[in-house]
Amino acid sequence: MCERNYPRNKDRGFTLLELVVVITLLGVMSVVLFSRINAVGASRVQASRDDVIAALFFAQQLAMSRSNIQVSVSAGAIDVRENGVSVKLDSGFYPLDMPTGISLISTSPTHSYDKLGRTSPGSIQVQTADGVYSASVNIEASGYAH
Repeated sequence: MCERNYPRNKDRGFTLLELVVVITLLGVMSVVLFSRINAVGASRVQASRDDVIAALFFAQQLAMSRSNIQVSVSAGAIDVRENGVSVKLDSGFYPLDMPTGISLISTSPTHSYDKLGRTSPGSIQVQTADGVYSASVNIEASGYAH
């Protein structure tokens, strides 16, 4: 049999198929990565919105067992107070600071709850610093927050 000796070339490149597969994989990975990065802002807003609703619900429940409960809203925190003093929790004290880049905008800086858990109606807007993502918390006169 006759053998052919092909010269071994050390400067061999990639085949077209290999290049297409690598570029396709990089494209898919970048789409997945960038979609997750953008979702981080939305999930931080939703988590902060849930924290605000939990604080309002806690204040309502506390007002029905005690008296003179207020919720104070500032740009970067929400505070539950009894007679002007921040309420102590098992895990620490209020005020609850919002994560970096999340701000609160309220129609009223203070919501006072009565013995029946009622308060003045209003809303609190939770948003990222750039305003791209936002969520709204509505407070009914009955004290219900959603």
